[in-house]
Amino acid sequence: MKRMLCAVIVIAVTLLASKATALEVNSPAPDFTASSTQGEVTLSDLLVKGPVILAYYYADFSSG
Repeated sequence: MKRMLCAVIVIAVTLLASKATALEVNSPAPDFTASSTQGEVTLSDLLVKGPVILAYYYADFSSG
């Protein structure tokens, strides 16, 4: 239960800090560019190759 509460808090703070609005389920993601191990990647460039699945790992690189 504690981990779930922490996850909710992290997500809420992230959304509030960036003043972003939550996406509705099945709505298209806005185009963005991000760093990766293969350099910069842009969502629109990846979509040309086929479907893309976006995942949010709130606890990545954490000990718990």
